Amino acid sequence: MTGRCLKCLILAAILVALTAGCSADKSNTGNLSSADDSLSRPDSEVSGARIYLYNKGRITSEIYSEKIIKFEGKDSTAAYRLDIDILDSAGNVSTHVVGDSGFIRETKGFVNIFGNVVAVTDDSTVLETEYLWWDSNTDRIKTDAFVRITRRDEVDIAGWGLDADNRLKDFRILSQVSGEIKDPEKLQEE
Repeated sequence: MTGRCLKCLILAAILVALTAGCSADKSNTGNLSSADDSLSRPDSEVSGARIYLYNKGRITSEIYSEKIIKFEGKDSTAAYRLDIDILDSAGNVSTHVVGDSGFIRETKGFVNIFGNVVAVTDDSTVLETEYLWWDSNTDRIKTDAFVRITRRDEVDIAGWGLDADNRLKDFRILSQVSGEIKDPEKLQEE
């Protein structure tokens, strides 16, 4: 009986040690994975949402998206089917931008827009590209992708890369520029 009790005690001690060891391993792994999960899992997902970007208390843009996935810890919001109104200092829409998807950095005021990007200004100037980066603090639009700018069906300019104000009044195409002016006399009248 003593040998049998000794065997039971040894078996019980081994089970306790194994159980304690397993639970310690799980909790350590759990802590690591929960930290990883908190960085990779979104804080919220919203369908049909609006985001407003501000600069010094003034609304600079209203962003509507069919689906928004927000990562608070990374100041990053993924958005799908973007529809953006960029506002001037009086609160009027100066440029309207649409795109398939994008990333919004709310605290920094940056928006990256991808896929079928079209921007239309209040004077009907149209910018078409596949990628666009907008800084709401400086009201600058930039890209290194192919761009096409059409102004009132009179001027058609294309090339690679763009640095422009958000109203496309002052812009520079960075390389391989080509264009066509359909009626130069009409352009001089303005």
